[in-house]
Amino acid sequence: AWGSCSLTPLLCLPKPPPARARRVVFEDEVMPSGRPSGRVPTAEEGKKPGARSIPPGLAPRPRAVPDYVVKYPAIRSPRQQEGYKGVFQDQLAEYTELLGEVRTARRRLGETEAAMGRLPRHATSRTDSAFLEKQQRCEYLKKKLTHIKARIQEYDRDAHDSAVYF
Repeated sequence: AWGSCSLTPLLCLPKPPPARARRVVFEDEVMPSGRPSGRVPTAEEGKKPGARSIPPGLAPRPRAVPDYVVKYPAIRSPRQQEGYKGVFQDQLAEYTELLGEVRTARRRLGETEAAMGRLPRHATSRTDSAFLEKQQRCEYLKKKLTHIKARIQEYDRDAHDSAVYF
């Protein structure tokens, strides 16, 4: 809708009306007349020399980008840097607490395995959902904090390099 705004951007710009969907036709879908055939090629046609098909196993796979890479781009201002530092300090406390819990659980598991001999791989302590969730959250926070810290360091380095000395 025209004139709707989000509260987070600095500028409030009107949104254009939605564009009409267009059919995208790739070159290998077009017949000599320039129109798509709508026909799926047979297996024999796909084996012809010069056929433009991607061999199985070589097709590009989509790669998931962590949310924090998108949410925390390069820092452009001191205010943004302070915001990143706040997020970092807040989540560092959560990460530190989780890391302690995960390390304690791992140590106890190791002690249990040593005392009882080798436990089977399907032991309940290894598949405890609460432990696995904590472990995954801990790994996620470590990657996120590393990313944010790198952004802060980049900004500090760039600000230092662009400083003028008299």
